[in-house]
Parts: sequence; structure tokens; C-alpha cells
Amino acid sequence: MTTRPTVPRSSWLALGAVLLAGFLHTFDVTVVSVAAPSIQDGLGTSDAAVQWLLAGYSLAFALLLVTAGRLGDAYGRRPLVLWGIVSFTLASALCAAAPGTGVLLAARVLQGLSAALLAPQIAPVIILLFPAGRRGAAFGVQAAVIAAATCSGPVLGGLLAHADLFGVGWRAVFLVNLPVGVLALVLALCWLPAERSAERAPRLDLVGVGTATAGLLLLLVPLVEGRESGHPWLLMPLSLAGLVVLAGLVPLQRRAARRGRTPLLAPDLFRGRAFPSGAAVNFLVMGAVASFFLVYVVHLQEGLGFSARQTGFTLLPFALSAAVASGASVPLTGRLGRPLLECGALLMALGTGTLLWTTLAQGAGLEPLEVLPGLVLCGAGMGLLSPPLYNITLSSMDKGGIGSASGVFATFGQIGNASGVAVVGTVFYGVAGDALGSGPAIGWSLGCQLAMCLGALALLRIGIPRPSRPAGTAGADERIAAVPEGAAG
Repeated sequence: MTTRPTVPRSSWLALGAVLLAGFLHTFDVTVVSVAAPSIQDGLGTSDAAVQWLLAGYSLAFALLLVTAGRLGDAYGRRPLVLWGIVSFTLASALCAAAPGTGVLLAARVLQGLSAALLAPQIAPVIILLFPAGRRGAAFGVQAAVIAAATCSGPVLGGLLAHADLFGVGWRAVFLVNLPVGVLALVLALCWLPAERSAERAPRLDLVGVGTATAGLLLLLVPLVEGRESGHPWLLMPLSLAGLVVLAGLVPLQRRAARRGRTPLLAPDLFRGRAFPSGAAVNFLVMGAVASFFLVYVVHLQEGLGFSARQTGFTLLPFALSAAVASGASVPLTGRLGRPLLECGALLMALGTGTLLWTTLAQGAGLEPLEVLPGLVLCGAGMGLLSPPLYNITLSSMDKGGIGSASGVFATFGQIGNASGVAVVGTVFYGVAGDALGSGPAIGWSLGCQLAMCLGALALLRIGIPRPSRPAGTAGADERIAAVPEGAAG
């Protein structure tokens, strides 16, 4: 009988620091989505500004993810984590104090950039601080923290926006970040170790950084701004140009490696099937989930007259079932592999189909309990899919490239987020017009999300290999089992 390796208390405290920081990122994505109508009323902002309140964060987050992951590989995780915590906390304070829309939007962009510094460092920190036999426990804690952030965001968003604590109104949504950020900073300063420096500091591929940033801007800005401009298809050539620029990264990265620089993308990232297939599935799943929360929140609040608090409690079953399923998926990942992913995607498709049927059948008389079965199925599917997807997609990467791989994986999720919101949002508002509670609008939108779930299921069957070892054999704990930051929000 083998004994499990012990983990020093300092490693758990260091993990607490990075997970608290990760909590802030996931919490802020969900809490602001539900509080957005109250923010709009408080500042008198336009519909376009509200969209940028959400999209500006996601865009900034996506732009820096790959670079931040590679910076962590090159220079260590501690400085990236510390700078990320400090800047995110200060940006939250600026959001809370914003006198107008312009300052608030700028602060949200700063929040997104700060979160991107942190997100790709969490998985590498766990891999560095925990022996292989104990990583499952550490990633299980991460799954619980991310699930707690996802669960608490919708409910607290509605409660804080309307409670008017100390007369600050919606600003309390951002003020709650401050004590959590300070605690995370103290823990990180005291317990997060600095990695051993190389004799010669690696040279980051600045040409690759610039190319990736330009390509992502060209790709994402038209997707985010297209619907608001009124001419979404006219901006599509810019997105296509972004894809061309990003494709040009491949030869640039090979040349950077030959010249002794640290390439932005790990050299073996796209050599096998698992990583590109997993990243594509993440793209579809994040697009489906992000667009669902956008159109369904608007359908409930603007179309059916639900309050923000009522909307938060209505959507809570999704978050709770996702939390339970995420915890259950961690020990099952090494045993089941691809079948677990397929089960998650199938449950998401069944849940979306159930929501589609229920929402159309009940129409304007829809009650919160009537959407419970569909939301539970969707949440359970998301919980069974996301942690194992990250596991299997990144399990073949070595430690030297794990930060890059984590950043690229999460970037695919953010691009999927923006694409899903842009495409499904265009369908929803285009069909609805002034009737935001109309059946055809939400029906077509849910139909698009159902297609994304089915597409993810097909990709899993084509691109993800089945487990290579029998169930229950030794070594399952050595796999990475994590909740990716780009998939959790």
C-alpha cells in the first residue's frame, strides 16, 4: 500500500491566494451581467455602453491571455500574480467610484487586463507546488471555488444592485472585490514562492506578441461592435483579416524558436489532435453559455418583466447543478475520459432543447419553476464537460509550455464568448425588434445555442482520443484536472 505524498501548509496557502484571485474574475463576469440594467439606470448609459461594459472586459481579457501565459513560463508566476491582484483590486475601486460611463468602461478594460495576468498562472502554480498524486485534490478545490463564484454571482448581482447598501447602489457590486483582493495579496506576498531563475533570462517574442494582439483586435472588435453599428456583416472583412494575421503567427513562431527567443506559442501546441479539438470545443461551449445568459436575462427582465433579483434566483439552478457536477467530474476524469465529455455535451444539448420547448410553450406566462429542469440539465452538462475538457486537452503538455497552452485554451473560450454573443445577439435583437419578449426571438436564439452544443458533441467524437488505459488503473491522479478560467465565466 503506497502512502500519498504530503503537501506543506505553505502550498495550500499559496493556492488560496491564486484561487481567491480567480474567484474575483469569475464572480465579476456573472455579477455584472445581472447588475447591468441597474448600472444603466444609475448612470443613464446607452444600450451600446451596456454591451461594452460586458464586452470590453472580455475583449481585454482575451487580448492579454496568451502573452500573460507565456510571460509566466518565461519569468515565473509570482510577479504576474502579484501585479494581477493589485491592478484588479485598484480597477475594482475605480469602477465603484466611476463618475460616468467613460471612466467605468475604462476601469472594466483594466479589470479584464488584470484578470488576464492571473488566469493562465493558476494551473502552473498547482503543478509546481503539488506532487502528481495530490493535484487532483488541489484542482478539486479550484473547481469548488470557481463553482462558488459562478453560483454567487447571479444572486448577489441582483441583491446588491437593489439593496442600496450605505446608499452606494450598484457600486456595491464592485466594492465587494476590495477585501477579497487585499486578502489574496497578503497571502500571495507571504506564501507564493518565487521560481528559480534561469541563468540567462529568456527573450520573449515581441513580434509574436504584437502580431497576436493585432490579429485578436481585428477578429474580436467587429464581433463585439457589429450589432451595435447596425451593419454587422460590413465588418466581417476585418474579422477575416484578423484570422489571416493570426495564421501568420505559425511561421513567425518557428522563426522565433530558431533564433533563441521564447515563442509566444509553445512549439508542440497544435501537433496532436487533442489540443486543437479541445480548444474548438471550448470555443463552442463558451459561445453557447455566454450568449444564453445574454439573451435569456434580457428575455426575462425586459420581455417578461422579471426583476434583477428574481432573474438571479431563476438562473441559480444552472450554477448549483454546475457546481455539483464539477466536483463529481474531478475524480472521474482519469477513469472515463472522452465519454465523460460526451455525456456533458449531451446533457447541455438536452437541457437547451428542454428550455427551448418550455419557453415557447409557456410564452408570457413563464414561471421560474418551469425552467428548472432545463437549467439543471444545462448546468450539470457544463460541470461534467469543462473540468475534464481542460484536463484532457492540456494533459500532454510539458511544464515549460503549460502557461502558453492554458492562455491559448482560455483565449479560444473568450473568442467563443464574443462570437456567441455577437451572432446570437444579432439573431435575437434582429428577430425581436421592439418586442423583446417575443417567442420567435428567444426561440431562434436557443436554437443557435442548441446547434453549438451539438457541434461540440460532434467535435468531441472526432477529435478527442478515448482513454488509453483501462478504468481504475494507476496514474489517473497524475492527469491535470482543472477548471479553466476561460470556461468558467
